[in-house]
Amino acid sequence: MKIVKEPMYQQLTGILREMIQGDKYQTGDKFLTEGEISSRFEVSRNTVNKAMTALVSEGLLEFRKGLGSYIRTKHSQYDLHSLISFTKMAESMGAKATTKVLQFKKIKGKDLDDQILTSLQGDKKTDFYYMRRLRLLNDRPSILEERFVSTELTPALKKNDVAGSIISLWTEKYKLSLAGADQTLSAVLAGKEEAELLRMEEGEPAMLRESTGFAEGNKPLWYERTLFNGNDYVFRFRVESMNAAHTAKSVFVGDN
Repeated sequence: MKIVKEPMYQQLTGILREMIQGDKYQTGDKFLTEGEISSRFEVSRNTVNKAMTALVSEGLLEFRKGLGSYIRTKHSQYDLHSLISFTKMAESMGAKATTKVLQFKKIKGKDLDDQILTSLQGDKKTDFYYMRRLRLLNDRPSILEERFVSTELTPALKKNDVAGSIISLWTEKYKLSLAGADQTLSAVLAGKEEAELLRMEEGEPAMLRESTGFAEGNKPLWYERTLFNGNDYVFRFRVESMNAAHTAKSVFVGDN
């Protein structure tokens, strides 16, 4: 295969990224050498070096002196029809998931904007937990999350409780059955503060997820705004036919 479009290194970066995300390579595997890539795609070593440097900066590859390039991590792929936690998703990739709780407090409904309050079916006197968390893959910031949670369904919630998988917390400690979530995804540009926390450049593309999650009985459990590093994620979904027996009207992704 020969690359013919400019800029070459950007096209090559995309092709190599897809190779890494495919089934051939796993985390820790040795990747192609610069010479092998240069020969296969008929591009200069300088072009290859720029592409691989970009993949290193994205956290997909790592250079090991005297050994070559290795797969550091694979892009996170969220299936929009799956109920899967960030933690379990990381484990499936062979990566380590960690969480920094940036803020945790109890707030009143009167302090929420109308959209959030309506989504949570509360009133201005209702108490909610507010948390802001930074999720990391292999110690690299990957997700910035802001979440409002029902105090009625999760009484006595503490800051230490949310330093890991909230799905496990809800299902194991609180014995809640998660019914799903109504959500929207939109492309945005990272602001200054968000970019600093996610180690991105201000104005870089990111993916914003806004969702309302429900416990069994259609009881609102949480409202979230989550910003995904645009370099880390691929969102995947299946479109059902018009006469399919079920639809994906209520879905949940991420660890939430």
